[in-house]
Amino acid sequence: MGVEAIQLDPPTPAGYHPPNPRAVHKRFQSCPISPFLLCTTATGNSFSGGGFGGSMPQAHELIVQSLEEAGIEYVFGIPGGGTGQIFNLLVGKEDRIKAILCRHEQTAAIMADAYARASGKPAVVMGQGLFIGSNASFGIMESMLSSSPMVVLTDTSDGGNALHPANQSGSGEYGSIDLPTIIRSMTKYTSLATSPKEAVLGTQLAIKHATSGRPGPAAVVMRSASISGEVDVESPPFIHNAAGYLNTAKPQSAPQDIEKAIEILSSAKRPIIMAGNGVHQARAHAQLQQLAEMWGVPVATSYKGKSALAETHPLSLGMAGVYGQEAANLGVGDADAVIIVGAKLSPQDTVREQPNVFDPLTQRIVQIDIDERNAGWTFPIELGLIGDAGSILTQLVEASQEVAPSTASNREEWTASVPGRRSSAGFFDDPAMHVDSSPVTPQRLVALLRQTMPDDTVYALDAGNNRTWMAHLYQSAQAHTFFAPGGTAGMGWGLPAAVALKLAYPDRPVVGVTGDGGYMMTVNALSTAMQYELPMICIVFNDNALGMVRHHQPEGRRIASEFIDTDNSAVARGFGCFGVQVNDSRNLPDALRDAQASGLPSVIDVVIDRGPSPDDWRADLRTAGET
Repeated sequence: MGVEAIQLDPPTPAGYHPPNPRAVHKRFQSCPISPFLLCTTATGNSFSGGGFGGSMPQAHELIVQSLEEAGIEYVFGIPGGGTGQIFNLLVGKEDRIKAILCRHEQTAAIMADAYARASGKPAVVMGQGLFIGSNASFGIMESMLSSSPMVVLTDTSDGGNALHPANQSGSGEYGSIDLPTIIRSMTKYTSLATSPKEAVLGTQLAIKHATSGRPGPAAVVMRSASISGEVDVESPPFIHNAAGYLNTAKPQSAPQDIEKAIEILSSAKRPIIMAGNGVHQARAHAQLQQLAEMWGVPVATSYKGKSALAETHPLSLGMAGVYGQEAANLGVGDADAVIIVGAKLSPQDTVREQPNVFDPLTQRIVQIDIDERNAGWTFPIELGLIGDAGSILTQLVEASQEVAPSTASNREEWTASVPGRRSSAGFFDDPAMHVDSSPVTPQRLVALLRQTMPDDTVYALDAGNNRTWMAHLYQSAQAHTFFAPGGTAGMGWGLPAAVALKLAYPDRPVVGVTGDGGYMMTVNALSTAMQYELPMICIVFNDNALGMVRHHQPEGRRIASEFIDTDNSAVARGFGCFGVQVNDSRNLPDALRDAQASGLPSVIDVVIDRGPSPDDWRADLRTAGET
């Protein structure tokens, strides 16, 4: 997995003036670095008193400038505590950094996560400490487990004296919450800033950590005095342009390791590629398709890797795993060599490590990952290629130019078997997909979405039965069109994620798919969508229940799994959105077209049949303790 290095010409901050020559000269004398480097840095937005009205700059001024230098486009959150000072400095900078006011820290963090996945750029979630450490933790944990770049900026609200009682304090001292430890437990990197300079440097390093190696969330927790205090820019450590910390080349594999992978591919008779979330993170969809076509190798994906290759492509076997395509599970199981690209191989992806899907005793396994700890984590491997998925796939493509055609006869029978494997396994098909009814079956709902929405529609999934129906039956027609919460995989992700995806894809249809349970958890995101004119569509699978929980409770002993009858579209209309409830499948296509034509954030509340269950076709039996 990987993200592209962010390279840009740093903007000149508003109100910035060239450094005072006397101050720069003083700095030359006090710093062991060469004057040439210092001069270059000074003209690239280092600081002296001349740039801030004759006084030293304050930390929150340099924090905002660091965000600008790093190319941060969006800050999601709610002003609170000391972060209000940072929010205030975003006024007038809307053409560079846009502040998105959310209605809850949970939705703010989800939006930051989803936007970062879609754009490949880090997004910021910012707000008051205790509520970032609690409410926003949902999105921060998902970002951590799904490897999306996020920067968390928050404060300890210690009132300037952490050792005495303080309201809402997260300093970690007696009588307060240990916020740094809480946030450190769910991020790649967390710094505690106790001085103004540490707050600025911590922000710059958080951006670096969020985007380097395996992406993820990185945080700065700031003591109250550190946010507004003056920064001494004339003594080390100096404050440099934040963009300079991000110009790192994408890691590649050693040539001899690439040769070994080519040898494994060329000698295999039944090779397969298993593509995961790392393909999305590296924007390596074109390289993946090129490699598969060169070798005639079928491609399966993990759950989070869904749409790494368009599932309409002739070499696609669809998603593997518990809720995957039978063709994918059988294809992986029959393979004699498996090339795993950016997939950690969760129990869901491997059908709980069933040997008839993955078997390292009979398969030669090559695993490509940005994090060497992921390679060989689930299964022993013959070769681990550590680096950016896009870079390594490019290396493999270049090394395959002559070898792949010359060994094609080894794989002719295997490649030719793909169409038959798809058709015999009922590839993305189910009899109920073709039958209209009232209430609507989940299968028919998915089929009508596929038939009605354009091929370039971007989807955000949620949790529960609704996402299993979508992941199993919706056949993606373009790469990188599915976004799924596969880290925590918690309810409530899909709706706010769809709002943020519309920021990333303003000219494409965006659909969030959720159950009625998840919808109500984060329904406040509709207000944000209205405020910022983001016309996404939310499809609600409405069975007035926690569907997956209810299905697994015995008849007559159901408890805490059913809701009161609710028209979720009426809730949407209360926000000013377009909203309609559909209880007959024949009315769904018109509802989808009306939603698109409305130009508003939209909710289509689909009353679904409670009867069908994913358990009828899942690849293994449910175990005790599953929801």
